[in-house]
Amino acid sequence: MVKPRMVAAALIAAAALAGPSSAGAPASALAPASTPAIPAGGGQGVPDQAIVVAGHGAVEAAPDRAIVTVGAQFTRPAAQEAQERTSAAMTQILQRVLALGIPRDRIQTVEINLFPQRRPNSNEISGYQGVQRVTVAVDDLSLVGRVLDAAVTAGANLLDGVTFTLRDPGAARVRAFAAAVQDARASANALAAAAGLPTPRIVRIEEMGVAAPSVRMDAMGAAPMVSTPVLPGTLSIGAQVRVVFVF
Repeated sequence: MVKPRMVAAALIAAAALAGPSSAGAPASALAPASTPAIPAGGGQGVPDQAIVVAGHGAVEAAPDRAIVTVGAQFTRPAAQEAQERTSAAMTQILQRVLALGIPRDRIQTVEINLFPQRRPNSNEISGYQGVQRVTVAVDDLSLVGRVLDAAVTAGANLLDGVTFTLRDPGAARVRAFAAAVQDARASANALAAAAGLPTPRIVRIEEMGVAAPSVRMDAMGAAPMVSTPVLPGTLSIGAQVRVVFVF
């Protein structure tokens, strides 16, 4: 079945062969309605005999880094007591995580806060809540579960989940864009064949976006665990391009 987008583009190409309906028609009028117009001027307008298509590509890649976010939160009557209790717990958490062989430069503090707690329906302060969080970058994914377990055993009562990503997404991006251009070329060739036109050639490619390769796994609860199984799975990296073909 020919897609509506393909039919629309084929009609546009056929109209271009017959010539513009009126002199001075804007070049962007040749683009399909569903495709953002390419600005005219400076040699950037769509040629008269052109096919404009969008290409989509996606590739799968195994993640090679996990970002674990853990923390401690305690409420005490006095501000100093709340801060000291939270800091003591965080010190224990960091010691346990470092003992697993995680380099110190892979651990980053992302939050240190102290919040006053007020009684219901009153401005009277009843205590203070200390909150501290750190992120731990884990390149050995077999250690992710152990990092979570060590943090909870040491006193962490905040687990903000695990984000899997790629240390260097460049290669995956290149493959995704190659797939997107191939998809655009296949669409343009099909449109040209359907309209009885010659095989078109590419004259311009525009990057329309790429999906960031990461996936988040939320942690449910913070009770001590015997062993936390973690399955990183795969990441899908997507890219989109807009390609102008002429014939």
